[in-house]
Amino acid sequence: MSTYNIERFLSNIGNLAIWAAPVVLFIVFLVLFIVNLRKFKKERAKPFKVKAIVFGCLSGYFLLTVAGEICLMLFLAAAVAHM
Repeated sequence: MSTYNIERFLSNIGNLAIWAAPVVLFIVFLVLFIVNLRKFKKERAKPFKVKAIVFGCLSGYFLLTVAGEICLMLFLAAAVAHM
């Protein structure tokens, strides 16, 4: 009985990590992009430009991942509604 509860708990934690990680990483990289973009505009230093580009690309990737998750949830909702 306790093994079932531990497995269920770990499964819930894994599912939460899988579905919440792209959202959290998108927000983190978006904040880092904005910070480095402001630093670049203020100081005109090359490292801030490179960091801003990298963080912008990563936040864009995770934004597309979040959009993909939203589409998957919409398809799942449509499938359940169609049953």
